[in-house]
Amino acid sequence: MFNLSTLKYTPASHIVAIDLGSNSFHMIVAHWENGQIRLLDKLREAVQLGFGLQADGNLSQEYKDKALSCLKRFGECLRGYPSRNVRIVGTKTLRSMKDSRDFLLQAQQLLGYPIEIISGDEEARLIYLGVAQGVAPAKGKRLVMDIGGGSTEIILGQGFKPLLKESLNMGCVAISKRFFADGKVNQRNVTGAMVACLQEVEPIKDDFLIQDWQEVLGASGSIKSIAKVCRQKGWSDGTIKSEFLQRIIGQYLIDGNLYAPFDDLSDERRNVFLGGVIVLNALFDAFKLKEMQAVDWALREGLLFDMKGRMENRDIRQDSVDALAARFHVNQEKCLAVEKTALQLLKQVAGEWYLATEDASKLLSWSAKLYQVGLDIAHNDYHKHGAYIVRHVDLAGCSRSEQEQLSALVLAHRKRFPVKDFPMQNPDLLHLAILLRLAVIFHRSRFRDTNPVIKLQVFSNSLILKLSAKWIEKHPLTLADIDSEKDYLKEIGYQLDVEAV
Repeated sequence: MFNLSTLKYTPASHIVAIDLGSNSFHMIVAHWENGQIRLLDKLREAVQLGFGLQADGNLSQEYKDKALSCLKRFGECLRGYPSRNVRIVGTKTLRSMKDSRDFLLQAQQLLGYPIEIISGDEEARLIYLGVAQGVAPAKGKRLVMDIGGGSTEIILGQGFKPLLKESLNMGCVAISKRFFADGKVNQRNVTGAMVACLQEVEPIKDDFLIQDWQEVLGASGSIKSIAKVCRQKGWSDGTIKSEFLQRIIGQYLIDGNLYAPFDDLSDERRNVFLGGVIVLNALFDAFKLKEMQAVDWALREGLLFDMKGRMENRDIRQDSVDALAARFHVNQEKCLAVEKTALQLLKQVAGEWYLATEDASKLLSWSAKLYQVGLDIAHNDYHKHGAYIVRHVDLAGCSRSEQEQLSALVLAHRKRFPVKDFPMQNPDLLHLAILLRLAVIFHRSRFRDTNPVIKLQVFSNSLILKLSAKWIEKHPLTLADIDSEKDYLKEIGYQLDVEAV
């Protein structure tokens, strides 16, 4: 989430990433050392949040309490870290909840930091980033798979770049909950689980099978646990093969009990282990895999490196915005002019409106680059089309809330203020919307024009635009647009005046 309020930035060498997954909550603390990240501490609790997601999309009170209890302990460890050095993301279960606002509010109060809900596509990108940073790059392409509690991510990449990403609605908790809730294992529910997983993979497998890869890597708890069993049984050095998965499933069928086989599994892994094995068995079958190596790094480490990149001004979100603008053929010259004017206005009012942050300038800059994307759909109501695109398209690096903020600015850049669809309770975002609206007004003409020297003063809900008298005289249409803007802003409680200087 963009942090728009002015906060004193305190440089720190420690960074923290927290992953609120459907099976486990993880916290990882790292230190920058000689340009490298050194892991200092890890915390993990098997909350198994996915078991608490009910059919109506709500989270049961039992699992809500369990999760909040864990987050309270995490919050005690986070005291004193600057907000820019902490990133917390929620994955499949949190993005599947019907209404997560109350839970997230309580969670954020306990943690002391905002929680970002990320898309499955963004989860896949971060997983690949973590794996790529932790495993020396091989020649050619690599296939990376991560079985989580609620979803499974599949990524084809080369070096540090993901080329193809998919997030599937199957995971060790989801499959265990659906097919083995009573703890019994038989051929019927094993077959049903396997078929369900293959059905989930079917629509996307051909896109991967036409590719080639030189290595297959598996990340996160389920796959690492399977590799551990393979090693402990003496079947391999930890390498996972299809025949080993069949042996594990066969042992469960002999025992007929979800909790009986493999006594060396931890209690927290025991009730979801078979679900993870079946998901991986389906992946081996669908992608015709021969073997897989388990790796240690995944989503949490990807978060660390992504955060490090943002703090060093290597923000992938910038690339995503530029790519989207190019994809929808925006007028780059005009958007750059709007961006320049908007940032000049922001600089003049940042102190009074408490917007002197890097996030505020980034959000305003990116909204200026994207406000025209809807024109590729239709000119009429193009701001509505643009808002829809920005909200729902894949913007690598952006959380759901960040895209919602960008979308809100695109929606609000023209005509009457969309009070029903804009977070009016967010004054910082509202102020950025006003600045974008003003910048667009001064660049509405199709033709190049000499930009006026614009001075903007604000006093709470009052704005004064100071413009050259000569410029005003030569631009009656722009002045008419400003007069219309006065009426629009008045409707939301703001007063805009123009002074000739």
